[in-house]
Amino acid sequence: MKSQLLPAFRWLAIACLLAIAVLSLVPGDDRPHTGYSGNIEHLVAYVGTAFFTSAFLPALRGWRSVLGLSLASALFEVLQLFIPGRGPGVDNWLASTSGAVIGAGCAAFAARLLPALFTAGRRDD
Repeated sequence: MKSQLLPAFRWLAIACLLAIAVLSLVPGDDRPHTGYSGNIEHLVAYVGTAFFTSAFLPALRGWRSVLGLSLASALFEVLQLFIPGRGPGVDNWLASTSGAVIGAGCAAFAARLLPALFTAGRRDD
C-alpha cells in the first residue's frame, strides 16, 4: 500500500508546484481568492508545496526545496510588475519563504515519525 501511494504523492508535489506558478502569474481578476489575506494564502500554499516536495521529491528535499521555492517566489513577485492587476510585494515573498521553511520542517518531522512511508520504494536517495 505504501509504495502505491508514493507515485500519487509525487504527482501531487508536481501539481502543487504548477499551481503556484500558474496562480502567481495569472492576471489579478482571473486569480481565485480565498477571502483571507494574500500573505496567508502565500503561507499556506508554500507550506503544502514545500511539504510535498521535501517529502516526496528527493531532488528537492529539505533546504533545496526552501531555496527553490524562495527563489521562485521572488521571481514571481518581480514578474507581477508586468501582469495586469498584480503587483510585487516583499511581504508576499517573506510569507512564501516562511511557508517553505515551515513545510520543509514539517516534512522532516513527519519523515522521522513515519520513516517507512517516506522511504518505501526509493532507489534515488
